[in-house]
Amino acid sequence: MTAQLDNIALKDFAADRSTATLARFISETRYEQIPASAIHAAKRLLLDEIVVTAATYNTPMAAALMRLKREQGGTPEATLMVTGEKLPAQSIAYVHAQLANLLDADETMLNRMHTVSASALAGLALAERVGATGQELLAAIAIGYDITARVGLSLAQFVPDDKGGLIFAPVFGWSWMTFGAAATAARLLKLDPLRTARALGQALVTAPVHFDVLKHQKPFWTDGEPAIWHKYQMCGVAAEAGINAALLASHGWVAQTDILDDGSEFWRSFGAVGCDHDAIYDRLGAHWYVEDCAIKPYPFCRFGHAALDIMTGMVAEEGLQPDDIEDILVRVAPHDLCKSLMKLRTVDEGLKLMSSQPTAMALVALGIPPGPKWWDVDLTDDRVRRIALSTRHEVNQDWGAILVEQQTGDGFFRRLPTEVVVRTRSGREHRGFAEYAKGDPWSPKAMTDAELVEKGKSYLDGILSAAQIDILAAAVFALDQAADVSAVAEAMVRPS
Repeated sequence: MTAQLDNIALKDFAADRSTATLARFISETRYEQIPASAIHAAKRLLLDEIVVTAATYNTPMAAALMRLKREQGGTPEATLMVTGEKLPAQSIAYVHAQLANLLDADETMLNRMHTVSASALAGLALAERVGATGQELLAAIAIGYDITARVGLSLAQFVPDDKGGLIFAPVFGWSWMTFGAAATAARLLKLDPLRTARALGQALVTAPVHFDVLKHQKPFWTDGEPAIWHKYQMCGVAAEAGINAALLASHGWVAQTDILDDGSEFWRSFGAVGCDHDAIYDRLGAHWYVEDCAIKPYPFCRFGHAALDIMTGMVAEEGLQPDDIEDILVRVAPHDLCKSLMKLRTVDEGLKLMSSQPTAMALVALGIPPGPKWWDVDLTDDRVRRIALSTRHEVNQDWGAILVEQQTGDGFFRRLPTEVVVRTRSGREHRGFAEYAKGDPWSPKAMTDAELVEKGKSYLDGILSAAQIDILAAAVFALDQAADVSAVAEAMVRPS
């Protein structure tokens, strides 16, 4: 297991479908073997994660998480965003990773899942603790993301409904992302393959208990009842658990080294209905999933972004005025999530926004900049609710074939057909159609680096200055030349 791979091509990693292979991939992949495009994607992801995390600074959720870790105290090892306080790396990773998903503006991978917060923010905190170089952090993020994505893709999330559409699998959760955090941490701790395999084994028993999204989230969806603050996953716990698993392995802790072997049943611990081990091992080292994630412009479920793009275009390019809107029709594909986003027509607090397509459409129509400012709006205001209640949907059953073909072929889908039709009181009709959303890297709608920086300036307005965002972006994009991550850590703190 400890053999060096200097003369072995990365594509050969997939020859042996075992945890040992994954451990060697994590431990021995050289920075130079990672494609430049994957390294650049890792930079973009890190910048975006910092933006969406710092953007939650003024929320009560951030206050509660920061108070918890302040009270626990400990060795000052890593930097808390915005405030600049120093706490143990695990505590910083816990706070940051949990907040990164709060607005639901963090990346999505192949219209399937959020993948990066636990691993990337565990990596950033641990990189400060160990004095890692910028290259070491970027490699750890790219590798950790890959492990997280592969494990996540192996577990069924959406399945055919035998009616031409897709539905949620009977059970599904997210605590498996602990594997990615452990991989990132093992890489930064420079563990050999044996100890890396043990870190992965320990990640299984260190991971938070499986949380069944479908069976335990009713209050989150209910108007009039407070939303549950953990939403549908505890990324912070997964990040902290992943670091601890790797640290235990670094101290000589003995754990199983075959947890993710081909044919293993690790997936039962995560409440999944099955596992496709091909997704874990196929093209390991040849295909980098960090390049397949979308950057989200809106703090909203990715399945609704195409409709929000269309609405944004109508407002900006066609001069659509909110008071002139008579009604809005959103045509969606026969997918459980597309339909569920339309069912919650009004919401009464920001945390529920990601689940109400009609309310999000109203905020776009009213010209509210996406990001934390959506949470500042009185969502019970008559202007918001009038447009939301005027928004309805239809399911285009024919589009189901487009989804099923992609899901049964690749196990995920890049195309998500959506149509929006707006009728106005003045008798006009605005119509738009899209299969991709802004930020999809596989489409003409990919978000540029400049647009990503502008997202940062919009989301962090009032938290960090525009000049500070430019400094932060420059520090992140220069990480491959940096001797440590101090410039990034300093740039994500509000100047005193």
